Amino acid sequence: MRTMPGSRGVLAAALAVTAALTATACGTSGDGDDRGAGAAVPSSVPAEPTTASPAAEPTPTPSRTDLPPACTGATTEARVADDPEGDLMLTATNTGGAPCVAFGAPRLKIGDSSSAVSAPRDTAPREPVTLGPGESAYAGILMAWEPDDYVTVDKVSLTFAANGAGRGTAGPPVTVALPGRTPYEELDAEVTYWQRSRADAHVDG
Repeated sequence: MRTMPGSRGVLAAALAVTAALTATACGTSGDGDDRGAGAAVPSSVPAEPTTASPAAEPTPTPSRTDLPPACTGATTEARVADDPEGDLMLTATNTGGAPCVAFGAPRLKIGDSSSAVSAPRDTAPREPVTLGPGESAYAGILMAWEPDDYVTVDKVSLTFAANGAGRGTAGPPVTVALPGRTPYEELDAEVTYWQRSRADAHVDG
């Protein structure tokens, strides 16, 4: 059969339209998914890592190594006087050029006694008593004498504690005169811890 002039062009155009329709039909799935074969599938976005807040730094405990050295008999002047509101009052004044600390309680030996008098723990201050040059610390002395059971004494031996724990001594003992000949009963005598004021150091006789 002869082909009419121009029929080749018409036939080629028809074939091109048919191919385009076929390609379109093949690119559509039957379940309504209109994504093309070459479409990129978005990946899930990873969650940002959680950064833990830094732990708070613990508050350092104040060190007591920054305290001045312990007071000694060489850096203080000690005296004992009658206490109008008690028995006796011991006063230690810093005569040095630098601060010192009156730790704990004074270690007192009254008269010729070989043992130190006791210091009740309930008289301990909250903080060690630091003395600047010219400042004083105080301790009340309870002689606790009874009319039929006492001796009279005229001196005490004083030693300072080396630290807040009351262990060890700072410097050699010094002798401090008492006011006159003072009645003294050994078993019940007491001395308070060092205090910053006379009012805190009073003891009732």
